Amino acid sequence: MKKFILFFVIILLIGITIPSVNSYKNIESKTQINFITPQIEIEVINGGTGISASIKNIGNEDATDVNWSIEVTKGLILIGKINQGNIPNIPRNSSETVEIPLIVGIGKSIVTVSAEPSGGEKIVKSVKARIIGISVTILPGDLGALTLRLEQIAKGFNSPSVLTNAGDNTNRLFVADLNGVIYVIENGIKLTEPFLDISDKIVDLSPIYDERGLLGLTFHPDFENNDRFYVYYSAPNSGSEIDHESIIAEYKVSSEDPNKADPNSENIIMRIDQPESNHNGGQLEFGSDGYLYIGLGDGGGAGDIHGTIGNGQDINTLLGSVLRIDVDSSSPYEIPPDNPFVGVDGLDEIYAYGFRNPWKFSFDESTGTLFLADVGQDKYEEVDIVEKGGNYGWRIMEGNHIYDSELAEILNISLDELEKPIHEYSHNVGRSIIGGYTYRGTQSQSLTGKYVFGDWSTGFVLPRGKLYYLEEIQPNIWKRYEFNLKNDRPLKRFILGFGIDEDNEIYVLTTRTPGSLLKSGEVWKIIVD
Repeated sequence: MKKFILFFVIILLIGITIPSVNSYKNIESKTQINFITPQIEIEVINGGTGISASIKNIGNEDATDVNWSIEVTKGLILIGKINQGNIPNIPRNSSETVEIPLIVGIGKSIVTVSAEPSGGEKIVKSVKARIIGISVTILPGDLGALTLRLEQIAKGFNSPSVLTNAGDNTNRLFVADLNGVIYVIENGIKLTEPFLDISDKIVDLSPIYDERGLLGLTFHPDFENNDRFYVYYSAPNSGSEIDHESIIAEYKVSSEDPNKADPNSENIIMRIDQPESNHNGGQLEFGSDGYLYIGLGDGGGAGDIHGTIGNGQDINTLLGSVLRIDVDSSSPYEIPPDNPFVGVDGLDEIYAYGFRNPWKFSFDESTGTLFLADVGQDKYEEVDIVEKGGNYGWRIMEGNHIYDSELAEILNISLDELEKPIHEYSHNVGRSIIGGYTYRGTQSQSLTGKYVFGDWSTGFVLPRGKLYYLEEIQPNIWKRYEFNLKNDRPLKRFILGFGIDEDNEIYVLTTRTPGSLLKSGEVWKIIVD
């Protein structure tokens, strides 16, 4: 150890300078759209043998003459304490990477990255890091962001996909496992006997990774009186050219035991053919209007190459859309009279369309705003506020970026007509967005009004899920923060979903493995002290 330190002290005395980095890979440069206030952001800071940071142009014009710096403070830093440089130009909606390629030191440190374009605002982002020798680990959270504590509520699930409550004043939690089993958590205890087991109706799942299974669960707003609840699951195919069927079905609770559903009460509301195994969506949620909202992906595969225009832009298929139906007025359902395609071309069930894979949406309990997280293709993840009749762009757009400009020309769609996300991030940050909830509970007052969400993992093998929140810092301007975690410990989990209890407290569903091979699924309550 003494020889190691002596070696690097000698190197330091000799005086090694680290060159500035001025030219970097352009992630995305082509777009024809006008966006919000000209700005840049420091999208993410990463560790390794050094420190790198992604500087993204989120404005409506090129960012020029961008001065940047990376500085490491605190701890014992022998090599790589600071680096700075200039980027001549960052095209709009593009990113550039800057770095300190090598750091040698030890101890907990603060990494601060700043960037300032000509004529623009200086942006600063700071994170905590742990440095051991030539290894830099970035700790969870943004400096100044809220600090989150996770309280484990239950474990022993295979791959928990949904958590919800019945709204019946019992304070029970209901957790749906991907394999078709719904469990009850009552008074903090996971009951041994399942609430409902429909595993025999589910398509055979791959234990390594699968996007099919029991994907949706919600209770009728008047469940306390009518005992009705609804599920969304993947059933074996019934046709020659499909992978499986998505089933939306109604069930009722057993008259003998409130913690048991009647397995024979199934009433199938809707069957939807799915051409591929992935991009199933699956969220079910009742709005304040009493209607059932259903999230559907584009049918799977890559690039939405279904038919000639894809499913996302095809208003004559249910896929790639959020549906809205009335399950109370007739069987199996009726169409709300104000749905946007009633009386015109397009399927009457569609409420909004142009989605790739809406992996969870939710209504703000206070404002009724519908937040939706749409999983991207290869580069960008997005959060949308969904309005009736809105076209959210896929596959013409991926986030704020052109994906297929020719399709817009074929359909004669002006890009200005498309609804834009309120927030996006690139795959420098995460791989698969997981939608959550706007906090309206009482236990964590500083979290009130913020939209809590996550990302499945930054990688496909190791569990590296991240927890975030969006805050509306100005009208229609949203900023993403990564939660600090108590004791600076990385989560080391894949994030699968979020849920709320009757008091609007938020929970997160995690697993240690990407599939359902092991019973490593857990339920955690989110608490901000």
